[in-house]
Amino acid sequence: MLVVSASIEVYPLRDTILPPFTSKVTRTAFASLWGEEPLLGRLGSFSVLYRDGKPLYKRLDTSELLVARAGERLEARVSFLTSESPPVPEDYSTFMFSGTEFNTRVTGIEVTTLENLRVDLPKKFSLKFLTPTLLPVPGRGELLKEKGVKRRYKLLPDLPLALRLLTYDLKLRKIDLIKATPFQIYKWAYRALAELDYHVKPETVLYTVRDGKPSTERGFTGFVLYELLDEASPLKQELEKLLAFALRFGIGKSRSIGFGQISLQPIRK
Repeated sequence: MLVVSASIEVYPLRDTILPPFTSKVTRTAFASLWGEEPLLGRLGSFSVLYRDGKPLYKRLDTSELLVARAGERLEARVSFLTSESPPVPEDYSTFMFSGTEFNTRVTGIEVTTLENLRVDLPKKFSLKFLTPTLLPVPGRGELLKEKGVKRRYKLLPDLPLALRLLTYDLKLRKIDLIKATPFQIYKWAYRALAELDYHVKPETVLYTVRDGKPSTERGFTGFVLYELLDEASPLKQELEKLLAFALRFGIGKSRSIGFGQISLQPIRK
């Protein structure tokens, strides 16, 4: 299976108001460049738009609209899995979104096999949660349903849990990325990954408005500094594969629409 990651740029041709969660624009740009409506499901991930490295999405605690100026450059990334030769996109295209015309182009494409997917993980690294991360707690759903409570996600970073959830989801979809079980990954990562520092905050974001009612999600953003204490374990290679996948597709729930986007940087001290 092939892993395809494409970087794209989007330019509105006039000042326009963006949707509260801008991955909708990314998805439309992808369809324009690739010539078809994407039907990727969880096998694909559409990031939000980025302006100068900053993700664009609307927080519920602000009344400001997301506005894009005519001609400004906005960036995004699309990643997807395919068992066939990846389709070739147009170098340049034009599309309409909410009555505004946009230009879009592909700036880079990376293709690798699932077997070769990995990140070179240093002993100490920083993991940044760029867009709200939604980590469901296994077994909690029935309790919430029983009490008629809206879904709740973990508001503190829990990388072992995130890795467990990702491993479970990959195996459920028969994506043969790693050999370890979800519990093996969780148990080892809980022991082997030590937090050195962190700065995180919970955020409630507006995803869309349905029938006049806001649809919101509450997750966390920020960063955590980690130290890998067990570099000798063969599970380190499994961790490097999972993190490489997460860097392209995100972690947690709703990563296909731009939640849970992350970046990883080594700590040089």
